[in-house]
Amino acid sequence: MSLFPISIASYSFHGMIYSGKMDVFNYLETIKSRYNVTYADIWTGILPTIEEDFIIKVREEMDRRDIILANLCVDGPHLWEPEPEKREEHRKLMLKYIRVAEILGARTVRIDFGGPEGDMSDEAFDYIVERYKEYCSICGDLGMKIGPENHWGYDRKIENLLKVWKAVDHPAYGHLLHFGNLENFMDDYEKLLPIVMHTHVPADSIPYAKEVIRSLAESGYKGTLSVEHHSANLELERVEWQLASVRALCAELVQEGLDAPAKKDYFSTIYEGYMKKQ
Repeated sequence: MSLFPISIASYSFHGMIYSGKMDVFNYLETIKSRYNVTYADIWTGILPTIEEDFIIKVREEMDRRDIILANLCVDGPHLWEPEPEKREEHRKLMLKYIRVAEILGARTVRIDFGGPEGDMSDEAFDYIVERYKEYCSICGDLGMKIGPENHWGYDRKIENLLKVWKAVDHPAYGHLLHFGNLENFMDDYEKLLPIVMHTHVPADSIPYAKEVIRSLAESGYKGTLSVEHHSANLELERVEWQLASVRALCAELVQEGLDAPAKKDYFSTIYEGYMKKQ
């Protein structure tokens, strides 16, 4: 038994994708046949085109394997750019990606705030809220949630995330919780729990991921735990290790219960003695 279904982010194979060793169809076959995972997390960098005929082919292959799209992770268009013309270009492209998400049956869509790291200007804040309200209206009618990830730029600051969430105030607005990527992640992530729509669990979060997963379960989170790997090397093998680690953490939590803070995970304890000797 697992607390949550598992997904695997296609970005986990970005090294293979960039070198021409994996495409979106290989990815779908890999997660289903090699890893026994039925939830996809498609990063748009794996899509060579968003022409509708091609996206329909992707959906057909998903359906053939009984794969569900947990998240469409949109890179490229983001909300804020200083120049109005660029903002409008990004808006038009994002509307096309929402159509892609609709065809693929995505449950959630991620689009970043944009901007530099730090505080938002009033102009940027007003525009970001306006765009999310537009996108939420569309996605809500399609049964999807949409929102940012604590990823880069403005959306790596907890104050910005909370301010935009409160201002958008729409049931289709959600947050993609990337484990880490906040200045004080373990202090601040719980503030986002009411709107977490999807997750990314990177390899370097395994030492603290167990308590985050427990908190998600306790909060009533209904999405997937998405394995996202970043090394761009030995990706097939390293994703296999990372996936097994996340599954094991969930199994430990099921065994222990969720009523108290998570105990140390097995992986941490077996290395403790060795690390103390170094």
